[in-house]
Amino acid sequence: MSEKRERALKALGLSGNPEKADIEAAYDAKFRELAERVQNAPTQALSEKYGSLMAKLTSAYNFLNEEAPAAKESVSVKSSSSPLTKTKLDDLPGVEPEDIGRVSFESGYVLAGRYTIKELIGQGGMGAVYRAHDKNRDEDIAIKLLLPSLTNNERALERFLDEARISSKLSHPNIVNVYDVQNDGDLYFLTMELLHGQDLRQVMENQKVVGRPMDIEDIKGYLAQICTGLSAAHEHTVHRDIKPENIWLCDDGKIKLMDFGIAQLQSTTRRATTGAAMGTAYYMAPEQLKGLKNIDGRADQYAVGVLAYELLTGEVPAGAIEPVNALRKDIPKGMAAAIMQSLSPRPKGRFASMELFIDAASKGKGKISYRAPVGNSLALSSGPNKWVIAAVVLISLIGLGAIAGTGVWKDWMPASKEEIARQKASVAKLQGEIKVIKQRLETARRSLDSDVRDAQRSNSKELAALEHWQRLTEAAIFNGNQIPQLEGELAVGETLLREGSYTEAQAALTTVRDGYQSLYAKFSTAESLYGAEQSSMAAAQQWSKRKKAYNLTAPPTVAKALAAKRGAEDQQYAGDFEASLASWRKADYYWKMAYKDVAGKVARIDSERAAQAAAERKAAAERKAAAERKAAAERERIAQLVGKLVSIASGSFRMGDLSGEGDSDEKPVHHVSISGFTMMAYEVTFAQWDACVQAGGCSHRPDDKGWGRGNRPVINVSYTDITQQFIPWLNKLTGKRFRLPSEAEWEYAARAGSTTKYSWGNSIGSGRANCYGCGSRWDNSQTAPVGSFSANSFGLYDMHGNVWEWTEDCWNDSYVGAPSNGSAWTRGDCGRRVLRGGSWGVDPGYLRSANRDWDGVGTRSYTFGFRLVQD
Repeated sequence: MSEKRERALKALGLSGNPEKADIEAAYDAKFRELAERVQNAPTQALSEKYGSLMAKLTSAYNFLNEEAPAAKESVSVKSSSSPLTKTKLDDLPGVEPEDIGRVSFESGYVLAGRYTIKELIGQGGMGAVYRAHDKNRDEDIAIKLLLPSLTNNERALERFLDEARISSKLSHPNIVNVYDVQNDGDLYFLTMELLHGQDLRQVMENQKVVGRPMDIEDIKGYLAQICTGLSAAHEHTVHRDIKPENIWLCDDGKIKLMDFGIAQLQSTTRRATTGAAMGTAYYMAPEQLKGLKNIDGRADQYAVGVLAYELLTGEVPAGAIEPVNALRKDIPKGMAAAIMQSLSPRPKGRFASMELFIDAASKGKGKISYRAPVGNSLALSSGPNKWVIAAVVLISLIGLGAIAGTGVWKDWMPASKEEIARQKASVAKLQGEIKVIKQRLETARRSLDSDVRDAQRSNSKELAALEHWQRLTEAAIFNGNQIPQLEGELAVGETLLREGSYTEAQAALTTVRDGYQSLYAKFSTAESLYGAEQSSMAAAQQWSKRKKAYNLTAPPTVAKALAAKRGAEDQQYAGDFEASLASWRKADYYWKMAYKDVAGKVARIDSERAAQAAAERKAAAERKAAAERKAAAERERIAQLVGKLVSIASGSFRMGDLSGEGDSDEKPVHHVSISGFTMMAYEVTFAQWDACVQAGGCSHRPDDKGWGRGNRPVINVSYTDITQQFIPWLNKLTGKRFRLPSEAEWEYAARAGSTTKYSWGNSIGSGRANCYGCGSRWDNSQTAPVGSFSANSFGLYDMHGNVWEWTEDCWNDSYVGAPSNGSAWTRGDCGRRVLRGGSWGVDPGYLRSANRDWDGVGTRSYTFGFRLVQD
C-alpha cells in the first residue's frame, strides 16, 4: 500500500480495501462533523484550522474515490487526461451511501427523443455527466444527470434545479453555458455546452511537476477572466464554490466558470439550511464557513484571493496568513496588497467589487518569463532551461500520472544554491510548524483538563463526555510511546540539520510534524467518540426494544452493526480514534438500518395486533354490556328487595302525649328537631326476610302462623334477629347503611305533620279510609298485606296497626332527659327496646302516634315486625 493511500485511508478512518460506499459514508460523516465545528468555532483561527482539515479530508476522499472500485458501467469512463469537461455533482450532505443509486446508458441510447448518448465523461455522488449529440442543435453537448435514486430527495432535487435556474440567468463568455433543464420520465438532467481542455487544478499539478512557479502575467490573465465572469454572475448570484476544479481552461485559452450547484439567486428569500456553509473549506470565506446570512460577492472574492495566493506560491493560505510577497519576492507590491486585502477575514475589509479587485491586482509586472501551458499547447518566452522544456513536452505527451511515479524526474532536478536555500527554508518552516502543533496539543490538553474540573464542580451534563475524552487521550496520546518516539526523531532531525544533511533532516522533521499533526487530529477526533458511541448504543437499544416487542429475527444488518461495534471498541482501545469514530458511526448507521429493515414486518404485526385488540375491545365491550345489564338487573332486584323508600324532610315537632290520654311514659311533651332521612314506605315483608335466609345472611326463619308469607309483614322476629342478621346482610348487599329508626324519627314520620291522635284525626271509625271495615282491632284476626290501606301524608303505609315496629331506643319510663335532636336514646334499660304503632290485635288506643311500648331484645312475637331507615 502506498504511503499516500495509507495517509488518505487514515484521514477517513478507514483501512484495508474499502468499497466506494464505505469511502463516501466515512467522508460524509467526517465532513459534516468538521463543517459543524467550522460554523461553531469561537475564534477565526480555530475556524480556519477546521477549514484546513476539511480541505485535507476532501483531498483524501478525492484520492481514494479515484482508486476505489466503482460499479461497472456499460460505457467507458474517461481518464483524467480526457479533453472533455470534468463537471461533477458534489455529494449531498445527509445522503447515505446506500441511498445513492446508479444509472448506466448504453452508447447510442436516445434520451428524451432528442439526445443520443455517446460516452460517460464522469460521475459523482449525486449524478453523472455524459457526452451526447443534440439532434436539434446538430452538435455535441454535455448532459448532467441527477441520479434517479435522488429525484425523491427534496434537497438533492432542489439543489439540482437551483443550478439550472441560476445558470439559465447567466450568459457570459467566461461562464459555462447551460441550455436547459429537462426530464425524461423520472430522469432530470441539464443540457450544457461541451468544453475541451482541462481544469485549473490539472494545470497547477502539471506546474508542480515542472518545479517552477507560474508566470505572474499568466496568473493575472487567469484572474482577469475569472473576475470578469464573477462580476457578471454577481448581478444575479454568488457562486459560493470557487476552486481550481470549478475553473476550466479551454483549448483556445478561454476560462469558463462551472458548477453553480450551491449558488443562490440574489432575488430569492429562500435559504437552504446548509447553503451558507457549503463549499470547499480551503477556499471558503470565514462568513461562509460560519454559516452567516447575507453572503455576497465578497465571499467569492475571498475564494479568488485564496486561488491567487495558491497560484503564486503553491500553498493555500491557512491560519495566520503570511504576506504573499514574503513567500515570493517577485510579486508586484500592488498585486500582493490586493490579494492580501481580498483575504481580509471580514467582508468589509475586502474590495467592494470584483472589478476593483482585479484592477488593483493587475498593476505592476512580473519577473519570471515562463508561461504555463494552456491546454495541449506550450507558451514559453525566450531563454528557458532545456530541462524545463523537456519536462513540459513530456507532460503534454504522456501525462502527469505517468511521469510522477518514476525516478527519472528527480534526476533532472539539478542541485543548486537556490535549492539548498529552499531546503533550509523548508526545514526551518518544519521546525516552526512542529513547535506550533506541539503548543496547540498541550494547550488543548490543559483546556480539556480545565473543562473537566469545571464540569465536575457544576455537575454538568457534559461531564461524562469530557471525562471519556480525557481518559482516551491520556491513555493513547500523553501516556503512550508516540510522543517519546517523536521527540527522539526530532532530536535526530536537529542533529542532521547541524551536520548539513538537509534532505535527511527534512525527512525526519516531516515525520515529526506529521506525527504531531496526527496526534492533534487524534486528540480532536476523540472528542466525538463519546457522542458517536452513545448514539450507536441508543440506536442499538431502539432496535433491541423493537426486536423484543415484536419477537423479531435479526436481519443481516444487525451482524454488520455488531461487527462495526466490536471494531470500534478494538480501534478505540488501540488508540486509532479516527477509525473508531468511523466504526461507531457505521454501527449507528447499521442499527438504524436494522430498525428500518423490519418495518414491513412490524407494520404487519401492528395490523394483526390492532385487529386482535379490536376484537378484544369488542368482546370486552360485550362483556361490559352484559355486566352492566346484569348489574342493572341486580340493582332492580335489590331495589325490589329493598322496596319503596320515602325521603322525609328535616323539621321539628312536639313529641309525646298531646291529647292528654296517654300514660306517664309519654310525658313530658318536648320539642325535637329532626334531620332529614329516608324510610321504607312499607314494613319489611316475609319476601324480604326469606331472601336474606336464601342468601345465607339470615339464619332465623320466622313462622308465618299459616297466614301466608310474600308481601305480608314479617313477624316473629326479635330486635337481635334484625340488628345481627337482616341489617348486616342488607347493608352488604346494597352498599348502603340501613338501620332501625330512632323513636323520635318514627313518631315524626307517623304524625306526618299532624298533632292529632292518629295521622288522619282523633278517631277510628267506619268512615276512615285508613281502616275502613276493620273495626277497632283490624278484624282482630291476622296481619294484612303491606299497603292494604292508604298512606299518610308522607307516603308511609301501616304506621298505625298491622304489626308493632321495633325502634333503636333503649327503654325509659318517661321522656325526662330524652334527646332533643332526633337521635336514638341509648341510655336506660337497653335490654328492652321501644316498640311503636300497635298491631292487628290491640285496642285502638294503642294505635295512637304517641303510644309506646317495650319488650326484650330477644323476644319474638306474631305481633312484632319492623321497618328501616337509610342514612
